[in-house]
Amino acid sequence: MIMGCAQGYLRDHGPRVAVLASRLGRELDLSEDACARLFFAGVLSDMGMVGLAEDAWEHPRPTLSPEARARVRLHPERSQEAVRRIPHLESLAPLIRSHHEWWNGSGYPDGLVGERIPEEARILRLADTVSALRQPRPHRRALTADEASEIVRRSGGQEFGPGVTRVFLSMDRGGRVPGYDPQVYRTMLGGFAGTLLPEAVPPLSAQQLLRILADLIDAKDPYTAGHSRRVAALAVAVAEQLGLPGAVTEVLWASGYLHDLGKLRVPLRVLTKPGRLSDDEVGYIRAHPVLGADLLGTIPTLRHLTHAVRYHHERWDGQGYPAGLRRDRIPLTAQILAVCDAYDAMVSTRAYRDARSPDDALEEIARCSGMHFNPRVAEAFFEVSEETFAAVHADRPVSPRFVSEAQRRRADTAFDGTTMMRTF
Repeated sequence: MIMGCAQGYLRDHGPRVAVLASRLGRELDLSEDACARLFFAGVLSDMGMVGLAEDAWEHPRPTLSPEARARVRLHPERSQEAVRRIPHLESLAPLIRSHHEWWNGSGYPDGLVGERIPEEARILRLADTVSALRQPRPHRRALTADEASEIVRRSGGQEFGPGVTRVFLSMDRGGRVPGYDPQVYRTMLGGFAGTLLPEAVPPLSAQQLLRILADLIDAKDPYTAGHSRRVAALAVAVAEQLGLPGAVTEVLWASGYLHDLGKLRVPLRVLTKPGRLSDDEVGYIRAHPVLGADLLGTIPTLRHLTHAVRYHHERWDGQGYPAGLRRDRIPLTAQILAVCDAYDAMVSTRAYRDARSPDDALEEIARCSGMHFNPRVAEAFFEVSEETFAAVHADRPVSPRFVSEAQRRRADTAFDGTTMMRTF
C-alpha cells in the first residue's frame, strides 16, 4: 500500500500480483515454499518504483517518454537492493531482479532469454502484466478478463514463457483465475508467512523494518536522504533529556523513522520544486501528516504511532496543521518530532534552498521557542550532547537503549500517543 504513487494507481498492485502469482505456482505444481516466495516477491517487486516516474502518472500519455522509460527500467535492481535488507526475505532478491525479463530476451535488466530466466520470475512477469492490465491507469480503462487473456495469448513465447502461458490460459478457460479480495489476501499473507518465515522473528527485525521503510520514504526525494533516521535519533535524545519513560522513547524512535510516510503520496514535482509552491502544491504538503497517519492506522502493530505522525507539524501557538492544535493539546511525541524535524530540515540542502549551519538552525529554534515549539522541549533539544549531534551530522548510527520486551508489548498494545500531553 505505501508503495502506491501519488495518485494511488499502484496501491493494490503488489497484493494483486502476489495472489495471482502464487495461484499460478500451485497450478504448476510448485512446492509450498516456492508459492510462498512468489507471494512475497509479488508484494515487494515494485519497491524500487518509489519516486522514479511519477511525472508520467500525473501527465499520462499512451506511451512513456524515453527518459521516463529509462527510469522505470531501474526499478527491478532498486527493488532487489531493498529486499536484500529485509530479514528472512533476502533470498527473494534474485527473483525480484528478474521479474521484467522477457522470454525472447528483450526484457531487463539483464536481457535473459528463455530457460535462463528463473521459473518463478517467469510466473511473476505474467502475473505482473495481467494485474496491471486489469487495473485502470491514468491513460486507459481497466481491461476485461477476456481482453487481458487475449494479450497473454498473443504474447506467449515473446514476453511470457510458453509453459506459464498455457497454464494461465487453462485457468482462464476454467474460471480459475482469482479475483482480488483484500480479506483473502490477508489470509494468504498469514499462511505464507508461516511457510517462509521462522516461528520467532528476532526483535532486531523491527528496527531493520523501520530503516527499510525510512529508506523508501527518503528515496522519494533525493534531497531528504537520511532525514528520517536523523529525526529518530534526535527525538530519542530529546526524550532522554526529558526523562520520558522507555515506552514513549520507543514510540518516538519509530515515529521519527515514519513521520514523513505520507510524502510517499505527495507528487515528486512538489517535493523537489525549486521555486514558490502554488496553493494546490501547499495543499499536497500540508496533507502529508494525515496521509501518513492514515496509512499507519491500517497496520495494527503501528497504530500507536499515528498521533505523533499526524500532529508533528502543529505549532505551540496554534498556527500549525492539520488541526491547528495549540500548547498542551498537541501530543508530546508530536511536539518533540516538530523540533527535531525542523532542525534537520534547516541543516539539510533542499531543492529550494541551501543548507543552513547548525548554529543558525539552533538560533532559529531559540527564536521560535514559545511560538512554533514548546519552550521546555526546545530547551531539552539544546541540552542534547555534542557527541549526539556530531553522530547525527555524520550520519553514524545512533541506537537508543531499547526497553524490555515486556515494555515493548505494553507500548504496542496500550500507548496511543495521547497520554503524554502535559506541560512541563
